[in-house]
Amino acid sequence: MSLPAISGGRRGIDMSLVAGMGVMQAILMIINAFATRDLFLALHTSSPLPVMDLATLVLAALAIAALQALARVRAEAIGQSYNLELRQRLFEAIAGMPTEQRDGRRLGGLSLRFVGDLSAARGWVGLGITRLLSGVIVLPMAGLCLWWLNPLLALAGGIPILLAVAVSLAMGSALNRLHHNLRRRRAGVAIAAMERISIARELALMNRLPRELSYLERKGSRSADDAVQRVHRVALLRAVPNASLGISAAAILWIAAQVGIPVAEAAAALSVLAVLVLPLKEFVGVWDRYNGWRIARRKCQRLLAEASVVPRPRRQRRAVGIDLDNISVGGVSLNLTIRPGQCVRIVARDGDQAGMLVEAIALRRCCDTGTIRFSSNELPAILYVCDTPTVLRGSLRRALTLAAAARPGDERLREVAVGCGLGELLKRLGGLDGRLAEQGRNLLPGERMRLSVVQALVARPDIIVINSRLWPGLADGQALLELLVATGATLVHTLPEGIDAGNSHVLVVQASDREWSIQPSAPQEEVLRTDTQ
Repeated sequence: MSLPAISGGRRGIDMSLVAGMGVMQAILMIINAFATRDLFLALHTSSPLPVMDLATLVLAALAIAALQALARVRAEAIGQSYNLELRQRLFEAIAGMPTEQRDGRRLGGLSLRFVGDLSAARGWVGLGITRLLSGVIVLPMAGLCLWWLNPLLALAGGIPILLAVAVSLAMGSALNRLHHNLRRRRAGVAIAAMERISIARELALMNRLPRELSYLERKGSRSADDAVQRVHRVALLRAVPNASLGISAAAILWIAAQVGIPVAEAAAALSVLAVLVLPLKEFVGVWDRYNGWRIARRKCQRLLAEASVVPRPRRQRRAVGIDLDNISVGGVSLNLTIRPGQCVRIVARDGDQAGMLVEAIALRRCCDTGTIRFSSNELPAILYVCDTPTVLRGSLRRALTLAAAARPGDERLREVAVGCGLGELLKRLGGLDGRLAEQGRNLLPGERMRLSVVQALVARPDIIVINSRLWPGLADGQALLELLVATGATLVHTLPEGIDAGNSHVLVVQASDREWSIQPSAPQEEVLRTDTQ
């Protein structure tokens, strides 16, 4: 997976338009310079002021203002367009990560890809590239115009500007290092703060809050110092063209006085000189944005390079078989074929091993070795029933139907929810329109697990995988399992034998030194044993 093309879609055309608007502004400024020369000439000779030149000054100023506004709006649209595509690409990369790989990364670090990096991308694509394109056209145009006005004045004004360019190049080389330090330390502050936000009260109760605040303050002060250094360097770079403009203007006036160049030509040269310096000031911002984008691009590319293929499940509307081909997960080895519609109970040396195995079957975890295949040609719809189901902030209705291809009516949904023991939750929240917090934090643990069961019943997937530690403590645990068995989906679970109550076709046991493996075909089939080394 790679970064989106900067000129993809309409962005290339819009960039050309914005750059063209910048060139048009420069042309209008140069026209103003010549109009200024004619007006100064008329004033010097006590002649009537040319009406056309006065009108040119007014109309050109209005046109420049309009072009500036239009260019800024289009540049923002370009940056937002790229941000939208990059955000989608990054989210797909995260969605393609196995659960354990995603959990191995800090949430704050992943979040920064959607905040700081996108801001840097928008600045470079929207304001950096467009101003760079217009600047490389305007700069030689203004230089040629100044030379055409008067070569001597062009030399007098151009030498300080060339020196300013050399100074800027020398000073600007440090911006990349400053951006790197700033973004690294800002990321550290954001990651550390986000890690502590969810447990802030717990830290206070442990009397850790003063120490943690001191830690965040130290990191924040270093980040603030880096930010000041970067702004200081950018401010110096912006000041160099302004200083060179004053020196060049003084040089032009001194040469004009020494050689006897007409005042009108000197005034026009000063106007063109302002146009010449304008791209140099813009280039400072361009270079600053580019260095910020370089850091962000490197981090985004690293994330995209780690991404796997995004799963695209498609409901088969029938039970799907599972072929576990010599897989190994967390020390558990298994070679098993589960036929469509069968119910299989997995038992391992401990619950954690069994849990990791069913997580792999549900595609929440990668296998250490081996391959998991399905009898369908496409990836089937798999629903993972667990104690922490997938819940987005919003209505209870939305949470219950999150995995459903078609949302059932409210009466049917309420009936299923009550049948799974969520009647009290419906009353407490005020019905299906009741609001759930992020990740269902305002739900009780048992309610979250029951909500996961409702999701499976409503979605009617091809495969259902159950991995719950709360289920054995439910009084109606066996009834809930029978509801899922009745869907006809292939079912794999880690529930105790007492809850299973003969629903499972196969029992698979992983001993400490042996692998128990069978090819199931009928309920209560005899278990065959195969020694492993």
